[in-house]
Amino acid sequence: MFHIKISVATHEFGQDIRTVLHTAMQMRADGVQFDLRNQLPATQYGETARKQLLNYLRERDLQAASAHFALRSSLFEKERLEERLEAVRNAMVFASQLKIKVFTIRIGRLPKEDTPEYMNLILPIMSDLATHANHFGVTLCIIPAGDSAESLSALLNQIKTGPVAIDADLGSWVLSGRSPEKQLRELNQHISHIEIRDAVRDVDGVGEEVQMGRGEIDWDEIAALIGEMDYTGWLNVRRSTGNDKIGDSMRAIQYLRNLIPQE
Repeated sequence: MFHIKISVATHEFGQDIRTVLHTAMQMRADGVQFDLRNQLPATQYGETARKQLLNYLRERDLQAASAHFALRSSLFEKERLEERLEAVRNAMVFASQLKIKVFTIRIGRLPKEDTPEYMNLILPIMSDLATHANHFGVTLCIIPAGDSAESLSALLNQIKTGPVAIDADLGSWVLSGRSPEKQLRELNQHISHIEIRDAVRDVDGVGEEVQMGRGEIDWDEIAALIGEMDYTGWLNVRRSTGNDKIGDSMRAIQYLRNLIPQE
């Protein structure tokens, strides 16, 4: 048996900060994930506001578990690239000011390793962001976009300027036609954050996110794998679609607590 830490992606709920923290507390979450682009823009949180936010968390016995920075396109899209990278760097600084150690981001699909784009664009950008994150005590966790475990491991192994890890989005792996169980096994040494989402794909390859326990993921096997990995990071419940995101998230948290024995 081992201790699990469950957080919830609060930016999906569309509530103001005080209300969303109260909602997370009622769900019996241990922590929350903030979206530092759409929910908590750094420009709106000076020192006083940051202290007040941390106080709100303490009052509700919640931790700031992780930060997510939502991008509208691939991180490597050349149009407005430097502006995008500067926004990511600023969000990392803000995350460190909130005492957040895990910074998640979707970077988009990776090109082949032997292409000029990979060597001259992807690697330099990822190395630069790793340097910046490391300087501020934040771990950059990338959310895969359908890439193979081999491709992801190869990228991470080439970055030497700071730690870069994987945010294992289980539902996204289902939607991209990859086995979450297989990906967890092959990437286990790189995983520092896990997104708890379920999904289904039909015979035409079209998929959708569904309530936890109603999709294709074998959650008993996932729980066993997490135990084998000696995983000590956050399990982040995210419900990005549906008419009852709050209710579905609350049920997912309870599902996890029933699924994984506690110390």
